[in-house]
Amino acid sequence: MFNGQTILITGASSGIGEALARRFARDGAHLALVARRADRLETLAKELAGKAAGAIVIRADLLDADSIPRVIDEACRATGRIDVLVNNAGVGEYGEFASQDVAALERMLQLNMTAMIRLTHAILPDMIARRSGRVLNIASTAAFQATPYMAVYGATKAFVRNWSLALWRELELSGVSVTCVCPGPVKTEFFDRGGYQERRGEFTRLACSADWMAEKAYRAVARGRVLSTPGFVNWLGAWLTRFGDAKLVTRVSAKILGPR
Repeated sequence: MFNGQTILITGASSGIGEALARRFARDGAHLALVARRADRLETLAKELAGKAAGAIVIRADLLDADSIPRVIDEACRATGRIDVLVNNAGVGEYGEFASQDVAALERMLQLNMTAMIRLTHAILPDMIARRSGRVLNIASTAAFQATPYMAVYGATKAFVRNWSLALWRELELSGVSVTCVCPGPVKTEFFDRGGYQERRGEFTRLACSADWMAEKAYRAVARGRVLSTPGFVNWLGAWLTRFGDAKLVTRVSAKILGPR
């Protein structure tokens, strides 16, 4: 499906991003792997050397606005162009809003939203000019309702979902597709930091593997789906929030997410 195409993946050093790199490599794609942890990217690139058409490592902190043009330049110099942009990089913070570190919350806002906007905005013109390209944004089931104790994180993912839908409509006749995937809990390093550690066991008890989620995301973008919520329970929960009273849904969410 993506043989010979260039796939730029942010947050490729672990979790869903790493799993997506392995999945696209099976198609013989060129990979541009972006993250802060260059050592992990180098290890992944070596692993995929015999599968992918090529894999380049781009160490970048996407919180630095100056890194965006450099990432695009390095990817295009190595592979010619970017066919698929995977906006996967993101972090979460757990806890009562009033007691959280506001600097950490601001970094989350910048990575989960601003960096994604900057990168997509810089890459889209070339895709539109070619009338070809795909954008895959990784959101969360937290995008479908308010999430007490993950208030800012959930809001960033609601932004990603709504922005993706709006962008899809704007680009509908351009030849460029936009896909937003909303995973539920996934067994990744996400729960090893940001205050999630104390409830890691609970949050990951019914979590899927990163490989499973990556396969679902791969299929969604390959088919040009606009919105995908993999897993029946995840899909059902997201669907039911449309019919519930907002305050009731938020209270249920708080009961599930609140500290123990």
